[in-house]
Parts: sequence; C-alpha cells; structure tokens
Amino acid sequence: MLGLVEKLMLIVEPLALVVLLVYIYGFFGRSERVEHSVNAIMGCVFGFAAVVAMSFPIPIAEGVIVDMRNLFIGVAAAFFGPIGGGIAFACGAVARIAIGGNGMIIGLLGLMVASVMGVTWARFDRSVAKTDTSAYLVLGLMISAHLFIALLMPPELRSEFFRNMAPVLLAGNLVGAVLLGKLIIRERHILAEAKRLRHERNTDPLTKLLNRDAALAAYAALPDTYTPGRGLAMLCIDIDKFKQVNDTYGHVIGDDVLVEIADRLTTCLREHDIVARMSGDEFLIVLTNLTEYNARSIARRCRRHVSKSPVVTHDTLIPVSISVGCGWVEEKLPFDRFRQTADTALYDAKANGRDCVVMAA
Repeated sequence: MLGLVEKLMLIVEPLALVVLLVYIYGFFGRSERVEHSVNAIMGCVFGFAAVVAMSFPIPIAEGVIVDMRNLFIGVAAAFFGPIGGGIAFACGAVARIAIGGNGMIIGLLGLMVASVMGVTWARFDRSVAKTDTSAYLVLGLMISAHLFIALLMPPELRSEFFRNMAPVLLAGNLVGAVLLGKLIIRERHILAEAKRLRHERNTDPLTKLLNRDAALAAYAALPDTYTPGRGLAMLCIDIDKFKQVNDTYGHVIGDDVLVEIADRLTTCLREHDIVARMSGDEFLIVLTNLTEYNARSIARRCRRHVSKSPVVTHDTLIPVSISVGCGWVEEKLPFDRFRQTADTALYDAKANGRDCVVMAA
C-alpha cells in the first residue's frame, strides 16, 4: 500500500509547476503575439508540464502508472481552447506512447477525456463568468472524469486504484484546477488592464484614431523597401475652414465634425493602413505596399468621400471638405522628412483653392 507521503508528493510536485506556468503565460501574454499564437505556445507549455508529471509517476502495476498529467491537459483545453488543448494532448499522448506498457491505451483514453472535459467546461453556459472558486471546482470534477477509464483495468488493479489512488487524483485535480484557474484569470485581468492602458496611451481620445506618438511608432515598424514599382505613401490632410466651423457653431459641433471625418477617412482605407490625428484638424495617413497611381486614387477617394455629404449633428448640416497633400516613395524616408514632403503638397492644395489633392513632385 502506498504511504501518505508518496500520495501527497504525487500532488505537490506537479503543482510546483503552477507558478512557473502562470509566469510563462504572463510573459507571452504581454507580447504582441495574436491570441492563437499564445494559445499554441501555452499548449506546448502545458503539454511539457504533463510530460514532466509523467516523469515522476507512481507505478501500480507493470506498465501502469499514476500521475497528474490529466490536470494539465484539461486546464490547457479549458483556458487555451481547442488549439492549446490539442497541442497539450498531442504532447502528452506522444510521451505516454513512448512510455508504453499495459496501461498505455487506458492512459491515452484518460488524456482524451480530460481534454474533452476542459473544452466542454470552457464552452458550457458562457453567460456565467468563470471567476468563482465553484466554477474551478466544477472544472476539476469534470477533468476527473478520466478516473472512470480505470474501470477498464483488470479487477484486482481496479479495486486498488479506486481505493488508494482515485481519491488522491481527485483531490489533486480539484486543488490544481482552483489554483491554476484563479492564477490564469488573475493574469488575464492584469493583461487586459495593461492592454487598455496601452490603447489609451496610443489613441486620440476624441476620434479613437492613433495619436502622433503611436503613428511615429507604427511608421518606424514598417519595412524599408518594397518590390519595384511599389512603395509608401503619406497623406497630410486638413479640414477646410475648420476654424470657421468652431467659430460659427461652437466646439461641441466642431468635435462632432472631427469624429465624423475620422470615420469617413477610415472607411476609405485598408485595415493595415496607418491613420492618425496629429493635432487639431490635421490628420495623417500612411499607405503601404502600393503604386504611386494607387496612392493618388486612394487620396482622391478620401477627398470625395468626406465632401460627398454634409455632417449632420445637433439638427445642423455642416458642409465639409478636406485638402490633401500626398507624397509617395519607393524606399522609406525618415518620418519628419517624408511628412515635410507631404505637408508641402498640402500647402499647395490649400493654395489651389482647397478641396483637392496635390501629389508631391
């Protein structure tokens, strides 16, 4: 019969990985990776944790081992979706096949059950916020459904398993699910708050476009060169006679005009184009990987779309138009130099009567 210390160590040793796992999650979560990439990485991490758990098992018969691998597989599926759960399952399955023995098939079935239960928990009743201890206890119970796979064991092993090991594994799953669940959710809240603050720091509060600093950072991250005949375009845009709008209708309506024009400009652009409010009524757009002809066409489309209809706000119709200066280069210039080129073209557009597009020479 296994001693109490051995049973406790079966739980304690794998749970020592909990803090490390959450730290790793926080590290990758703070990066600029997309969610799918983070989920895949965490699937690998939790799969590795399952392999570590299998490296320190308690053998109960020839080729039959007991460990906490299913906790990590189930939690990966619960918090990192089918991608994370699938990768963790694959890691655990490969390791269990490599170990081999009479218990291999039962072990693989247990991994499968834990993975399915994790995904099911994540998708069940999405209207309930999974932040309470009771929700994580339910997750631990669902993951523990893998224990019933032991019914496939020979009768003598089955009795030994359910009498001595099943309660220990159940307790480990419950404690582990609560600890991992709470720590992961806490880390997600921290990451969400950091993302919100970063967004506010980079966003113009009125128009929700990028602000000047964010536009400079986005421009700096662009490639320096493109294929022959394609390059970068920068559009400097001013709202025509915007001071008269503020003087005539007031700053509240002036703000509404700014917001509406920002929305109209955005609808003319591609998702990856840079659009920012630089100051006052000045907007800046950077278009990437396009020909000079395409740049001119987009600039003209922006002008037409803004001026096609008045802005309607507070039961008032405000006629609006913009002047656009456009520069185009095949190789990226320093930001200030490129902006000066487009800004000179903007002054020419204003000198030509406004409501027009001028391409820099």
